[in-house]
Amino acid sequence: MPSKIIINHSENYRERSGKIRYIIIHCSKFTPEKQIEILDEYKLSTHYIISQTGKIIENCPPERVAYHSGESHWQQSEEKSLNETSIGIELEAPNLGQIKEDFTRKQYIALTRILEKLCDKYHIRPENILGHSDIAPARKIDPGCGFYWHKLYRKGYGVWPNLKQRHPSKNETELLRIIGYDTDNLIAARYAFCRHFLPEEVIINNDLQELLDNPYPKDFTIQNQEKYQLYLRATAKAYEMARQQKYWYMEE
Repeated sequence: MPSKIIINHSENYRERSGKIRYIIIHCSKFTPEKQIEILDEYKLSTHYIISQTGKIIENCPPERVAYHSGESHWQQSEEKSLNETSIGIELEAPNLGQIKEDFTRKQYIALTRILEKLCDKYHIRPENILGHSDIAPARKIDPGCGFYWHKLYRKGYGVWPNLKQRHPSKNETELLRIIGYDTDNLIAARYAFCRHFLPEEVIINNDLQELLDNPYPKDFTIQNQEKYQLYLRATAKAYEMARQQKYWYMEE
């Protein structure tokens, strides 16, 4: 972990009664200081904010519930929000994570170090490190198609497909559900999958307010269907295999 975490605790929290299962990664175009101001204004909070310089601010102790995920679902979860079972991490990203340059090396190092501590302390499984757009595909865009999911996977966090191992199903809805997506809005789920695993399919929007107001193109279709189907089947298989994996260091 970095030698120092800046404490700036929000008053917007509640006591946690459920087990922490997820880490949700977000991004904001604002500096950490501005993010805190906005969160306070809307009675929201997150657990950690990481600046482009690698500075880490703790906005809410992880033992408490922060208000960061809103209405959200994963793996057909019954609860209306994953707030109770998750830790939220906000990243400063001036273009809302749409380009790789939004995320710096120092930021990446700070993130991986804090993930190491949180996953070890709270026994969080690697496949349960997700983006906000994964758990709320019709509402959210973050951390964006420029985020380094594959780099995180190489450090042991998250899931990445092995294209030689594919799920036998070819049904898009079934495969997205196996991964964990809420498919009530299939186009939104499809676009969220692409943000995470096939960023070349995502349309860059320089109008950030329009992007926030319209998180996915309502008429979105895949350009490279063959590659999409390959990645979709391989990712579904990867998540199935990840969920069967046992880790000695996660034992209570």
